[in-house]
Amino acid sequence: MTVRTSGLRLPAAATAVLSDLSSFAISKLVVPPFAPAKDDPRVADPANSLVLVDLVEKLLKYESNNEDFSGESPTVNDRAEVAYEFFDAAGDKVGQSKGVGQMLYQREDGGFVAYFGEEIRLRDGNVIRTGGLIDDARLTAGEQATITAVGVAGPFRGAVGFRQFRPVVPHKEYASAIVLYRR
Repeated sequence: MTVRTSGLRLPAAATAVLSDLSSFAISKLVVPPFAPAKDDPRVADPANSLVLVDLVEKLLKYESNNEDFSGESPTVNDRAEVAYEFFDAAGDKVGQSKGVGQMLYQREDGGFVAYFGEEIRLRDGNVIRTGGLIDDARLTAGEQATITAVGVAGPFRGAVGFRQFRPVVPHKEYASAIVLYRR
């Protein structure tokens, strides 16, 4: 048996080894420690964290196959491409994002679950990739969503953390935070 990976054919045994290696790498590089090691000051060092709070993100682009911009009538087929600018508490632009949201399924209670992912480019050279599941009804109602964030380029490449956002004006403006730390 062979498995096709991006045009490359690998024997099943090699695929199993590759899977084991990627699981090992993920556990060592991405999974956060249960607790910081007592003799390792890296997590406690402010130079090893990127903490951006009190951000405001404002809409640049919103294209969706659902004409209801308010988000009040979602469907399982909804998909939206978005772009936002990020501003700090002083009103200075700190970056922008491009993202995609897509409804995945409707729960038994009628609520929808979506996947949202984006790439954020900050003016300081950091590029952050985010992604995760969103409870669409709660977000539309004004609740905060939290998804995973990973530095993919720049000074915080390889850092892990989270991104939070809460609608101030649905789809137009969000109160946000981005937190990354190096392990």
